[in-house]
Amino acid sequence: MGRRYSRKRNRSIAGALVRDTVEVVNRLPWWGAALLGIVMFAVFYWGVPAWVHAQWDVNPSRTIARDMIRQVFERRLHWIQFLGITLGLIGAFFAIKNYFFAQRLSRSSKRNVGFFTRILARFLD
Repeated sequence: MGRRYSRKRNRSIAGALVRDTVEVVNRLPWWGAALLGIVMFAVFYWGVPAWVHAQWDVNPSRTIARDMIRQVFERRLHWIQFLGITLGLIGAFFAIKNYFFAQRLSRSSKRNVGFFTRILARFLD
């Protein structure tokens, strides 16, 4: 009997999203990886922040608690844009890799791709 695969409990939603994106994009052809990277970048870099700002503009009521919450979320929107850059880089890496090499990456290699794209996204951010 083989061992059952068990993943450590996800500590953050962003980390789980990066790991799952690496897993999915590793199985796609090069054009699918490029398309998914572009879509994920656009959604998290432009779409989600624009939606959050639109929600704030719909209800312009001014209270102290609402202003405090808005300031906290405005500072955290940068993290969502960082996640968009990371997911776009993952899509770009796998689009190039899958265009030239058809072999899938191993589990440790996928973990390394996620790690290095986070570091590269920090420099590009």
